[in-house]
Amino acid sequence: MVKLDLKDKRILTVLDESARTPLSKIAAKVGLSKQLVDYRIKSLIRRGIINGFTIRCDLTKFGYSTYGVYLRLRNLTEKREKEIIEILVNHPFTKWVVLCEGRWDLAFSLSARDVVDFDSKFSKILEQIGSNVERYDTNIVLKLREFYHNLLEEKSIYKIKPIYHEFSSQKKAEKIDSIDVKILKELQLNSRASLVSIARKLKVSSDIIRYRMNNLIKKGIILEFRTRLGYRTLGYSWYQLIIDLRRFPEAEEKKFFGIVQTIPSITYLVKCIGKWDLEIHVRALNTEHFRKVLKKIRHSLSAFIVSYDTMIIFKRYKSRAIPRGVAQELLKGAKKK
Repeated sequence: MVKLDLKDKRILTVLDESARTPLSKIAAKVGLSKQLVDYRIKSLIRRGIINGFTIRCDLTKFGYSTYGVYLRLRNLTEKREKEIIEILVNHPFTKWVVLCEGRWDLAFSLSARDVVDFDSKFSKILEQIGSNVERYDTNIVLKLREFYHNLLEEKSIYKIKPIYHEFSSQKKAEKIDSIDVKILKELQLNSRASLVSIARKLKVSSDIIRYRMNNLIKKGIILEFRTRLGYRTLGYSWYQLIIDLRRFPEAEEKKFFGIVQTIPSITYLVKCIGKWDLEIHVRALNTEHFRKVLKKIRHSLSAFIVSYDTMIIFKRYKSRAIPRGVAQELLKGAKKK
């Protein structure tokens, strides 16, 4: 478990607000020189506290929705488990792939244009791994609410980031060209990359990159410049709570989200349609810590909970703002313009 001093915590808090915050602004907020801030960020990366910088991209603008899949596996050797993980990670439309413990062994999400498209993609995956699937459940992800990292622990109410929509109701998809797609791909790899370095790779001017990036933000395609924290390095485990609710009135939902803002361990909430209605992700130091969070959640939802499951997420193998298959389809669409 790595300990952070106050300066590191302040740097990470600023980067959580926007991973593209310039060194000069971070230095002013933290009270260090630009050189020391740069050194500390590189040290945080080297120590595994920062796992990278990426973006959050609104794929609903292009007509894509997110579908979640949870797998319980059987007849599994270590070699076969690795093969299945590779199949899921290498699939061009998977956004997220994790190894779990509990009711489910693996979980992943897919980008698809509609239910028929999702069924087609998922059916092909089952053709490859079906003999090892004991059972599965799927859901449609509607939206998620994410919290800012509470590293300074200075408040009793913890700020939630804007609602991010995951289900597309777009009647007409946004059109972008190949330069925009390539910019998104570069920022997905490193959202702190300089305009000059991106321009050099794309063989255009940095002014063009600046204009295009600002336009992607204005259109709501780029939602956030994200900093990925290595919670395990900081001593936390990742728990997920899956909840099936009976009718949940909007007034009660707002009340619950108000309560959630007083629980610093919750990282984000996901609203779904399907086998369950709500997913809650929690970072906790140990099982006792998680039980305390679980108790608060259960108490808050006691009148509405039908059932719930908990699981531990051991490892994240993949997390993409814009999956390879989506980028390829957008490029094809751009060429037809």
